[in-house]
Parts: sequence; C-alpha cells; structure tokens
Amino acid sequence: MKQYLSHFSAAKYWAVPYIEVILGSEIAKTEAVHLTVSQSRGERRMKQGENQIIHSCEITLPGGAVVPVNGKLIASPELVFLQLAGKLDIRRLILLGLQLCSHPPGKASQAITTKRKLAAFLAKTPGHYGHVNALRAVKYIENGSASVMESLVYMILTLPNALGGYGLNGGVFNQEIRLNDEARKRLGQKCCFADLYYKSAKLAVEYESFAFHSRPAEQGKDAIRSAILDRHGIEVMHLSTIQLYDEAACKDFAFSLAVRLGKRIQIRAKKFDEMNALLRALLPVGNPGIDHSIS
Repeated sequence: MKQYLSHFSAAKYWAVPYIEVILGSEIAKTEAVHLTVSQSRGERRMKQGENQIIHSCEITLPGGAVVPVNGKLIASPELVFLQLAGKLDIRRLILLGLQLCSHPPGKASQAITTKRKLAAFLAKTPGHYGHVNALRAVKYIENGSASVMESLVYMILTLPNALGGYGLNGGVFNQEIRLNDEARKRLGQKCCFADLYYKSAKLAVEYESFAFHSRPAEQGKDAIRSAILDRHGIEVMHLSTIQLYDEAACKDFAFSLAVRLGKRIQIRAKKFDEMNALLRALLPVGNPGIDHSIS
C-alpha cells in the first residue's frame, strides 16, 4: 500500500494563495494530517493515528498524480483539486481552482497548475469521488488571477445566475496591453495589465482595493493609467472595495458593465438571490480593504 500526503494537508503544502479564504469553516480540517492510502479492494484499512485522518483510494490513478518531494509522497495539485471536489461546495471549489491557476501578471510559470492540466487530469480519473463536481467547476476556472479578490470579483461578475453570478462571461485575467512610446515614458513601463479584460468590447475592469489605491500617489497614477488606456481605445471601469461589498452597488456596477458589453442581464434562476448571497459570503470579513495580491 502506498501512503501520501493529501486533501487539505497537500493544499497547504502546495501553498495555495489564501487557502483560509477558500476553505472558510473547513479550515479546521487542515489542522489534522490528511493521508491517503492506495489499496486494492479487500485490503484492510489503516487505522488513524493521533491527529491523523486516513483516506483510502481504490481506483488506479494516472502517472504523476502522486509526486515525490524531498523523500515524501504528495498528492499533485491536480489530484488535490479532485480530492477537495468531494469536500467543498461548487463555489469554494471554483475559487480553489482559480487560486491554483493564479500567478503574478506576466509570470504564468509561477502558477501552481493550469486549467488545461486540471481538465486533462480529470479526463483520466473517471469514477473518482468528487469527479462530477470537479468537471462542473473546471468549466468556470481561468488562468491568471493575481489576487484572491480578483478571483472573487471574477466569480461575482461572470458565473451564471444559477451559481449566483451575473453571467457576464468572456473576460480574461490580467491581459497584457502594450503601450506606445509616449505612454511608456509617462508610466515608466512598457505595458500594463488589466485586472479583467473583455477583448471584444475593448473594456477593462479594474478592482481598486483600499490597500493599494487609497494613497494620493496611487490614485494619481491610476488616473493617468486610465487616461492612457482610453487613448489606446480601451474603456476602463473601476470597481472599488466599497462597491464590491455593498450588494446594491455591486449589482448597479454589473448592470452598467452589461450595457457597455452590449449584453442584457436577465436573471432567470428562481433562487438567484439565495445563490448570490452564498457567493458573496466568500468575501473576506473583518477587513474588506485587504487586497491579497500575489507578490
């Protein structure tokens, strides 16, 4: 029998950014050491030790599902996603996927995994507990979020009504926008990245947190940046922390965004208000000004 670090313990090992925001009340389960044992049907299950939770896996996993690291065996990021698909609700699972695929702007190599790798792994693991939930979640995951707050903004604006979002899909994270020579000199950089970019509409949504956009210098730079993007034919909409945390203000922003995208928000889900409340419940409490940006 092969034993390896798995589930919540493996998620902590891979340093998923802001795992505590993703897990919420499930965070207590990370205090125990989660181990999985690969075994054939009929083999006796291992007994749990003190502060240990033993899981069993009786299906054959594809190569690379479990990786050796410093003499230990660890569930791969893709396997962790599948394992937690059986433990988390769909919204937290989507957030987990977004954070697994997150990375600083322009540095894709620093992502823990990618949407493509997750989808490829799921295609090889039918029958695993949580597989159906994982397949549903991966459809809504995209690469490139630079912070947990960007991930949450993305979810609220783009997820379908049935999951509590406004259904304004088509946006991509941190699209690189090359600047002309004049703009490069003024900003002191060759390009900039739009938090959420709708290419077809040439429209950028910028999330402005208290942590990084409250100082006059930052506000001034934001204004210059917006003016430069406007000259490049890109409209910029700014979503502040206050708007994000105010349900009515956030809804107003979503409807304004829809108009600019040439879309209509027609909420048909009967339980939209309930689903939207569940989605908004993922927003960190206590200090809504936090940015959680990846450094």
